[in-house]
Amino acid sequence: MTLQEIKQAQKAELTAAEGVIATAEQARRGMTADEDEKYTKHMDKYKELTALARNRESLNTVHKFFGKDGTPFTATVNAESGFSQFEAPIKGAFAASPENSGALLSYLRSGGKTISADLEAGADGIGGFRLPGADAFTRQRLANGSMRGMQASQYEGTDGAGNAGAFINIPTVQQVVPLAMPDLGIFDAAMVIPTSTDLKIPRQTAFGTSTLKAESTGTIATFGGNDATNEQFELRSWMAGALRLCSWELLQDVPVFQSFIAEDLIRSQRILEGQLFATGSGSGSSQPQGVFGNVGTGTGTAYQLTGTAATDAVTLINSLYDVVASLKAAYQPNASWVMARATALAIRKAQSQANLFNPVVTVDPDGTTRILGRPVFFDTNAPALPSATNAGVYPILYGDFNAGYLIGIRGGSGINIKLLDQPWANQGQLGILAYRRVDGVVRRSEAIQAIKVSHS
Repeated sequence: MTLQEIKQAQKAELTAAEGVIATAEQARRGMTADEDEKYTKHMDKYKELTALARNRESLNTVHKFFGKDGTPFTATVNAESGFSQFEAPIKGAFAASPENSGALLSYLRSGGKTISADLEAGADGIGGFRLPGADAFTRQRLANGSMRGMQASQYEGTDGAGNAGAFINIPTVQQVVPLAMPDLGIFDAAMVIPTSTDLKIPRQTAFGTSTLKAESTGTIATFGGNDATNEQFELRSWMAGALRLCSWELLQDVPVFQSFIAEDLIRSQRILEGQLFATGSGSGSSQPQGVFGNVGTGTGTAYQLTGTAATDAVTLINSLYDVVASLKAAYQPNASWVMARATALAIRKAQSQANLFNPVVTVDPDGTTRILGRPVFFDTNAPALPSATNAGVYPILYGDFNAGYLIGIRGGSGINIKLLDQPWANQGQLGILAYRRVDGVVRRSEAIQAIKVSHS
């Protein structure tokens, strides 16, 4: 399977698992044994495909330099067709007008005896007709020969000895079908600011203290207490990016390729940044500090899963209520969740198994998933729920990410693309470079609380 096929199969398995849960939710009942078996089978396959995709990506040159502004690279618009490179290039081709449709109907009713001038003009020479009315882009492609071969035989493209297929021109659509971006929810949930220099930000680490004071009479009674404790943290910038080299011949012969490379560089940059915002080790390693492992620990004690469906369902649901209760009131109004999409699906399953239909999990008409009324941001870099013996992972975060996590972007919000035509000119190559300077720091750890989960 190609990486694209693996991603599509992965999405299909997750959608199928969600469909099993949705059936039980709509019937307002727990999942049957058969439904549970189907769900488990789909999720096991999903996990297998996830591991395969990550392995394949690690070997793929597209992800060699892993990497929001979220803005796609500007597509080049064909002046004649009006279509950008990301749209179907022959949308509307061979759309018949009412007049042409009527002429064709008359031809069919007459058994082929009545042929109008319109149809005759479109005769293909072997008893068929091309209906006029195609868009300008298609007409141009037909005129310059790049779409000839519309009458090709079923063995088109073969080149065996004496085979006519060797002479057939098979056009290539000038559009690259892209991979879908992974979920990168931490960027969406966090506070993002522009920076022009490193920033030192003061932060309180402990409250000051107050004490009781005795009433002053004949003796002197003074006020006591201690000062607050403060510290500084620094928001810096770390350079990340990647370079691709393309031959002049390829760029001349395949105009779409330069735009494809630029788009791929932007996506790769965002993928790298998403990984660092989730699990980066911090400035000591010259990279952003990740959220996971650097925020509050919720209730502290790990929630133990045992593999027993009903028991684990209650345990998982209880952990959600408990972590909400552990977050201070000041952070509740803007609180949200961050987790992997598969984890949210497991929570929906737990809701069904526990027969909780004052729903813990709801889905808005626009597709937004909510847990206990708060929005969920999916992030593919969040740890998965443990399914085997594990001392403890933090797969779920809850809190005010605007208050808790700060992302700084240096030199503008966009990802920079540069074309380097000089360094490799004597080799006939063009360099295409993408880069951005970013940093991420946990600003206030108590603003985000984690759920710790173990499996025995």
